[in-house]
Amino acid sequence: MKWVRNNPFWSGIALAIGAAFLIAVGLLWWTKGNFDQARDEYNADMATLRQLEESNPYPSSANVQKMREHLENYRVSLGNLKTELTQHVLPVTPLPPNEFQIHLREALTAINANARIHRVKLPESFNLGFAEFVAALPSSTDAPKFGQELAQIQLLLNLIIEARVDAIRTFRRVPREVSATATPVTAPQRGAPAQSVSKPLERNTVEFGISGSPVAVRRVINEICSASEQFFIIRSLHVKNQKDKGPPREIAPENASTPAPGATPSTAASPVASPSPMSALNFIVGNEHLDASVRVEMVNFLP
Repeated sequence: MKWVRNNPFWSGIALAIGAAFLIAVGLLWWTKGNFDQARDEYNADMATLRQLEESNPYPSSANVQKMREHLENYRVSLGNLKTELTQHVLPVTPLPPNEFQIHLREALTAINANARIHRVKLPESFNLGFAEFVAALPSSTDAPKFGQELAQIQLLLNLIIEARVDAIRTFRRVPREVSATATPVTAPQRGAPAQSVSKPLERNTVEFGISGSPVAVRRVINEICSASEQFFIIRSLHVKNQKDKGPPREIAPENASTPAPGATPSTAASPVASPSPMSALNFIVGNEHLDASVRVEMVNFLP
C-alpha cells in the first residue's frame, strides 16, 4: 500500500491495464459462446443436408399402394358424380334438320295450348326463341344440339306457365356457338402438335320477363331451382313492383254529403250515416303484381 501511495502514476497505469485485461477476457468469452452456437447450428444443418442427400427420395411400397387406392377411390367417386349429373340433363338424340322444324312447330303448338289452359298471355310472334329456324333449317351437325335446347326451353316455359303467372312479356334465347365441341390448345414445347381439350360442360342461355302476383313469381323461381329433369342456374333476377307509389294513408269517403245552400245549421251538422257491413273492403296491401326479368342458364354436363 505504501508503494501505491508513493507511486500514484504507476499505480494508475497498473489499474488501467488490469481493467483492460478483464474487459478483453469478457469479450473473448462472449465471442467464444457465439462461435460455439454458430458451429452447432452449422453442424446440425450439414447433418440434415447429408441425410437428405443419402436418403431415398422415392416413397415406400406401402405408401405407393395407399396412393393407388386413393386414386382409384377418387376415380370411382368422380365417375359416380358425372353419372349423377348427366341424369339431370335432357339427352341429345339424333335429329335430322327437317325433323327439328317439325318438333319446333309441335312444341310451339303445345306451349300455346298450355298457355290458354292456364290463362297466361304470351308475347306476340312467339317462336320459343328460334326465329331463325322458322323458315330455315339448321345444319346436320347442329340439329341434335338444337333439339336438346328446344326440349330444355319447352320444359322451362311449362314451369313458368304452370306457375300461373299473368303474362310472359318477353322471351329471348341467347344464340349459342355452333359446331364447337373442342378448344385447341397449343403445346408449350416448340414443334409439338396442338392438343384439343374437351369442354366439361356447355351452357344454353335464355332471358325472359314475366308479370304476375308475388306468389306466382316466387313459385317460378322455386320451380326453376328445384327442377330435376334439367339443371338450371338463375344468373340474374330483377324484380319490380308494378305500382311505383304506395297507397294513400287516408281515403276520403265517397258518400260524404255536403250541406245544401239553404240548409239550416242543424241539418248541415247531422252525422253521416255509417257504411253498411256489406260495403266492399279496400285492401291496402296484398294486391301487388310484380314484373320480373330473369336470365337462366341451362347447363349440359358432357361425358
